[in-house]
Amino acid sequence: MKIIGTTARFAKNFSKLCKIRGKMFKSLTEKKIELLLINPNHNSLRLHKINTKGDQSWSISVDMKIRALFIYEKDGIVLVNIGTHDEVY
Repeated sequence: MKIIGTTARFAKNFSKLCKIRGKMFKSLTEKKIELLLINPNHNSLRLHKINTKGDQSWSISVDMKIRALFIYEKDGIVLVNIGTHDEVY
């Protein structure tokens, strides 16, 4: 599996979170996304399906506060949003 794209919302929110939370957050997020690509069922990701506005999105936990949403496409995944639980659900 591979990342085939990101939405503008994901890029904007990820950039904002990296500025607020620092380089460690960026590194952690990249590691979690890499783990998703390698082993989506890894327990630390807490992968689960959600329904948002008619789309079937999936969510992983970056840390205890931050979630990353994505959708499965034919050739890989598209990163849709990132933020706190209340921001992304």
